[in-house]
Order: sequence, then C-alpha cells, then structure tokens
Amino acid sequence: MTTSPIRELPATERAQASHRPAVRVARRRVVRSLLLSGAWFWAIWTVFVAGVPAAVDRWGGEMPDLTYDLAGAPSRWVAFAVGAIVSGSMLRLHVAAGGTRASVVDGVLRAAALVGPAFGVMTVLLTLGEERVYAALDLHWKGGATPLPLDTAAGVVVTVVGEALVVVTYALAGVAVVAGFRRFIHVRWVLFFPPLLVLPLLVPCAIADLATRTGLFGIPLRGGYETVLVGAVGTVVGGLAAAALAAVVAHRLLRDVPLRP
Repeated sequence: MTTSPIRELPATERAQASHRPAVRVARRRVVRSLLLSGAWFWAIWTVFVAGVPAAVDRWGGEMPDLTYDLAGAPSRWVAFAVGAIVSGSMLRLHVAAGGTRASVVDGVLRAAALVGPAFGVMTVLLTLGEERVYAALDLHWKGGATPLPLDTAAGVVVTVVGEALVVVTYALAGVAVVAGFRRFIHVRWVLFFPPLLVLPLLVPCAIADLATRTGLFGIPLRGGYETVLVGAVGTVVGGLAAAALAAVVAHRLLRDVPLRP
C-alpha cells in the first residue's frame, strides 16, 4: 500500500498543503458566481442608467438629479449576495470533501480580490457613460459618487482600487451574516429581531463606504475628497482596514458553525 505524500508531512505542513487546493476550489466557484452575477447586474443597470433619462427626454416628466449611485452604488450588494449564498450552499460539501471553514473564507476573499477590479472598472465606465448621456440630453447631472473626480488618471485608479476593496468587504460580510445566523439560529432574539445580528456585522461595510465616500453609508459624504493625496490615502487605507476587519469577522464566526441546520 502506498502512502500519500501529504500524509507523510508534519501536521502543520500537512494542514497547509491541504488548505491550498481547498482554497482554490472555493475561489473558482466564487469567481464564477461573481462574474455571472456581475454580468447580469451590469447589463441590466446599464440599460437602466441610459434608459431612464432617455425615456424622460422622450415622453417628458421630471427627473431631479437622478443618478444610479444614489441607490447606494448597488453593485456591492451583488458581492454581498454572492458571498452569502455561495458560502452557505457550499459549506457542508466543501468540508465533507476535505476542505475547511477557513478555506471557504479565504476562497471568497481571493475571488473577490480578483473580480473586484472589474467591478471598479465598470463603475468608472458607467459613471462616465451616464455623464455623457445626461450631457447629450441636456439634463442636469448631479455627479458620480466617487472618492475623487474621474477627470484624472489618479481619480480613476483610486476609484477602481476603492471599489475592489468594497467588493472584498461586502463579499466577506455576506459570509459573516450567513455564519452568524447559522451559529445563533437557536437564539430567540435572532429569529425575531434579525437586525440585532445583521447590523453589527455590517460595520466593515460602513467603514468601506465611508472610506470611499460611496454606498448607502457614504451618502452623507458624497462629493469625494478635496485633495488627491488625502483621497488616495483615505480610500486605500480605509478600504484595506474594512476588508481586513470583514475577513477577521467572517473567520471568527464561520470557524464554529455547525454543518447541520
């Protein structure tokens, strides 16, 4: 009988060797889900962004300062939903196949980090496209919710990086919310007052929104930073802090989640 090379390694190295392929499996699944969900979202949202002002211009009516990001830059909620749904659906099979709860979280983190820049690029393109549509129709455009204006390369880069960190944070927050409900499902106050559990787990999301001046929590700060340096530092440092906090919370909550409902 032959012995697996992994089993011949010390316990620590054996755990690391089995962790890496499990992370890759989780990452690939989350990447596929993010890309598919993102493609549907951006296609539908692009039609909405271009179609609403065109319809108002064609058939008349009022459209005071309507912009797509007034809805809280909704693309981040796609990442949140994917993080919650995929982690919840794959957890039992993933662990049964030799993975761990930690590899699920790490897979979500890496997948969001890979797809996040694409969401950032789409945010920039849709914001610039919306501005062109409003200008062509001679309608007032309130301006996009970005940490810096998009008329410079620095503004574009900072916005893309900020949105990528937002996607990571929201995807991990989705994992944390599902893990929280699974851990505390037997507690009566969680069943009857779910906001008492969900709202604290959205603290990393609030930090990411405030750092990037976007999203629902960033609406009071809409307009972005006044200087490029402050904007770059605030967006990147705040976004990294939010993503790191979301990762810690997701790991801590998921590590003791029961596999059976």
